Parts: sequence; structure tokens; C-alpha cells
Amino acid sequence: MFQEFYDHCKRNEYWQSNQKILLAVSGGVDSMVLLELMQIAAQKDHLELAVAHIDHQLRMESKAEADYLKSYCLKKEIPYYSKTWEELDKTKDTEARARKFRYDFFAEIMEQEEISLLLTAHHSDDQAETILMKLTRGSALPNLVGIRAKQSFGNGELIRPFLIFSKERLEQFAKESAIVYFEDSSNQSNTYMRNRFRHQVVPLLKKENPRFLQHMADFSEQITLADEIIQFVIEPKYNKWVIETTEGWLVQLSELKQEKRSVQTFFLVTLFQRTIVPIGVTISRMQIEQLLFLLDQPAPQLSMDFEQGWQVVKEYNTFRLQKNELAHEKQLFHLNSNDHIFLSENEWLGIETSERKLVPPEKIKDWSEFSLLISEQTLLPLTIRHRKDGDRISLTPNLTKRLNRLFIDQKIPNLIRERAWVILSADDKIIWVPKFANSYLSIPKETDKILYRLLYKIKE
Repeated sequence: MFQEFYDHCKRNEYWQSNQKILLAVSGGVDSMVLLELMQIAAQKDHLELAVAHIDHQLRMESKAEADYLKSYCLKKEIPYYSKTWEELDKTKDTEARARKFRYDFFAEIMEQEEISLLLTAHHSDDQAETILMKLTRGSALPNLVGIRAKQSFGNGELIRPFLIFSKERLEQFAKESAIVYFEDSSNQSNTYMRNRFRHQVVPLLKKENPRFLQHMADFSEQITLADEIIQFVIEPKYNKWVIETTEGWLVQLSELKQEKRSVQTFFLVTLFQRTIVPIGVTISRMQIEQLLFLLDQPAPQLSMDFEQGWQVVKEYNTFRLQKNELAHEKQLFHLNSNDHIFLSENEWLGIETSERKLVPPEKIKDWSEFSLLISEQTLLPLTIRHRKDGDRISLTPNLTKRLNRLFIDQKIPNLIRERAWVILSADDKIIWVPKFANSYLSIPKETDKILYRLLYKIKE
């Protein structure tokens, strides 16, 4: 097995002679086999090995395992670095938080010790589990590559040389070589999604086809090649159309709108993957489709909200990707007869005339609906914005009330107050606050001719 491993690493130029390499070692069979093989490789290529270990304190036996690994490295004269995960609450997002803690520590050691290469022991079973999990959850095409054999990390690179081997192959080698390793009891629990795939899904697929792991590896390679083609097409357009600003990113729309839908889709996927996805924002395929629809609308100013306060604001031939709080005061839309806009990801507003009815987008047909009839006395274009201090609405000819007081009287939470939309006529008079109040000014008199119907739809 060593020769196959060594030839694979040399063929892919994973390291150079005399290089310093950090090994991520948990104490399980995979990482202990990696440690064994790399010691043989180190003798051949004069490599300087170091070991990094995390005690997650999720099991009683974890300290004893860390002590054994420390003793082993001391005996083999391998530098050993360890850290304990001392979070008090480890019940929520345990896998993701533990992973971040590990890799932050690995990057810290690499920088501290001037090590440019990190090796982990992920194997082909891990690869299959990862791809299946991402397919199940839903994921952008580049992420369906699964676990990459080589990628940038910290001040150097992260290499996973075991992706050519199955878990079974590693266990067999460990047994033949009498390698000491530890079984992680938490891996037997089906609490975690990965464990459910590992114990219930992957074995079934292996039984259906003994070459299942190889097919998943082939799939990963094909996705990698497809993504390379996509990036070859998208990269020059991205460099031409996207400008990073102090508030976020500014994107040119004129040429994007002329492209095929496939190019538009993967351009937006690339934009999000390079900007807000790395900081934890999830973007769904439905949101991409909705954004494409929004950007294609004739209205010059539109907006759409995303997670964590991020927002796309369309302004004529550009759109901005930025934090909501940076743009909140600037959210201002105008509506003429038969115009319609998405006010946010979950809100839509249109104005139709008595002679011409609007046909709302298919995707909003099941959203909650509110409407307001207005007469020819209401001047267009209408202005749509969030409330401002001092805003007042005329409830009767002799009674005006501050919007803030109206919200208080209705016991509306602050967050909902801030998200509420205020609709004003062209002479700057509030005529409607959808879902909450409409001004007497919007109520047609018996002699008035009803010209317009405002339609507000919201996904609740």
C-alpha cells in the first residue's frame, strides 16, 4: 500500500524534498495510517513532519487518546501540537463549530511554525458521504465536487492524499501493520447526519454496486472539470462587471442582461460564492431564480433581501450587493401605473388600472394578498419607502396620527415596524401602510372615478 500511496503523491507533486509538513491526526484509524505512511515517506524524501491534534472533550476517553498520541510523537521525535476545545455549550451545530475550531488551529500552527503544507486523512468513503449530503441538502455545482484533493489553505495548501483509498482498505492495512488506533464512540451514533449516511445509506449503495465509491470519485472529477469550463467562461465577465466597493460589490447589468440564462445563472452563483457564501450566507436556487426575475424587470429601482442582513439593490443598469443597514435609508422605489416590483425576497407590490389588469408572477400566486382602491385624485408616481421619524397619516379629515403611535397602539413589534412599507402619493402624502393602515385621502369619494388598484402580496 505504501508504494501506491507514495507514487500517487509524487505523481501529483504533493510535496518537495526537505519540506515541512503538518499532519492532522485525530487518533482514529485513518489518521494513524497516514502518520505511519508519512513517516516512511519522510525517510525517503527527508521531510520534516509535525502532528496537530484537537481534544474536542466530547468523550470521556479523549484525554487518554491525546496523551497516547503525545507520547507516541515524543518517542518518534515528531513535533506535537495540541489544543482543547473548551466551549461550554457543545449541543448546537457541533460538527460545524468543531471543524472550524480544528482548522483555525491548524492554520495557526502553520503560520507559527512556517509550515506550508497540511495533510488530512479523508478517504473515498468520506468523499461519497460528503457528495451525498450536499446533494440531499441542495448545493451549488462547485460544491458538488465534494472534498478536493488539493486546495489553498492558511499560508499554504491542504492536501488529502487518501481519497484514492476506501475506509476498508485503510482498516485492512492498519490490521496488517498492527497500527494502534482509537475508535471514536460518537461515530456510532446516528445523531449526526454524516453518521446516518455512513451507517445506513453508503453501505446500501455499496451493496447495490461494488464500484459505488469509484463512481462517486468519477462524478467528483467530472464536476471539477465542468466547473473549470464554467469558470473559464465566467471569469473574464466577472472581472469586467464586478467592482468591490467600501459597502460591498457593484455589478454592471447591461451586458449581463444580454447573456443566455445559463451564463446569468452561473455568474450569480459565482458572485455569491466569492462574496457572501464564505461568510456563512446560504443562497438557494430559488433565490437565484427570483433574483434573475427581479433583475429583468423594467422598473429602475428594486431590491431583494438575503440572510444576515445582505441585500441586492438594483438601480437602473447596475445592482449593489451590500448590507441592509448600509442601504436602509436609501431604500426608495417609485411606481407608475401598471408597474410592479419585488420590495424584498418575500414582498411584491403592483399598481393596475381599471382598464388594464396586472398578471402577478406565478411564484407569488399563493402569497397573502392586500389591496387598496385609489382614485384619480391620487397623484402618481407613488413613492415606496420605510417609515421616517415624524411620518404622519391622515385617518380622517380632522385626525392625523404619527405612524410610530399607530404602531404602538396596534402593539406592532419594533422589527416589523422597521420593515413596514410606507406608500406616498406624488405630492408626498401617505396613502397606505400595507397591512396596517390606509389614509382617508386614499378613499374614493362617491363622485370620484376609481382609476387604480394597489396590490400588495407577501409570503408569510
